[in-house]
Amino acid sequence: MNIIERNFYRLLRAGAFGTDEQIEPLSAWKWNRLYQMSEMHDVAPLLYQGIERCRDQFFLQIPDELMQQWSQASCHGTDDQNEMLAPDHLTNPLLDHKLQDILDQEDSNTETRTALLHLLGTSRFIMNAGIPVKRIAELGIFIRESANRIDYDKLHAWIESLRLASMTQLTAVMMVRLLGFDPDELPFMQQTTDEQMERQIRDMFRQKNSHAEEWYFSQGKDIFVHTSNSSAMMWSVRRSAKFFSYYPAETLTNFVSSFAHSLSHIEE
Repeated sequence: MNIIERNFYRLLRAGAFGTDEQIEPLSAWKWNRLYQMSEMHDVAPLLYQGIERCRDQFFLQIPDELMQQWSQASCHGTDDQNEMLAPDHLTNPLLDHKLQDILDQEDSNTETRTALLHLLGTSRFIMNAGIPVKRIAELGIFIRESANRIDYDKLHAWIESLRLASMTQLTAVMMVRLLGFDPDELPFMQQTTDEQMERQIRDMFRQKNSHAEEWYFSQGKDIFVHTSNSSAMMWSVRRSAKFFSYYPAETLTNFVSSFAHSLSHIEE
């Protein structure tokens, strides 16, 4: 990670989990880039909380104008909800049938079902939109608050039934590497070597090219298109191919469903 990304995650951890983080010095331009990242990933409120926690640190020297923007942004997050990202439905009919049966079970508690929906929401975001920073932060906060009430044996059985193990592993690796979680806090995480974890992180965050605007945290352009945007289309094709091995049962139907959804939004 470069220095902007390191400070981004330090402030995110400080804001989301109240950890003590040491901030590195940044120029005004780099602080502005970091703010843009927080807006891009809809985590400006969490980073602002991190800034408040670290405000006495000498190197936390953010321009006053930018701090005002950040303060205003922290009062309201962007509404990035979309029916294509709904975690309580899957596009594969067989898997969706299994999911609805799971959600209708009366012998499971709310926390366990919520943990599953967080994992599904993160997976759908990865397939459709990009780097799930906000999703893994929300999952991390939920786990820290509800860990003792989650039935991890049942959650593991659901993950296997929905063929979600590889996507869940990718999510867990990001929580360990980026949010500072200990693997012991994530009972749904499979045992893996540091080398395997690094490879998965590189796969997730690989840059598309070296152009300044295609920097480390690239995002998709909505769910495909609202007009005939071929670049957004190709972005989604590449992403679907890239993560096919992580969730093959859902990726193909998700791509087809997303494409059909985008066509329905093209303006005449």
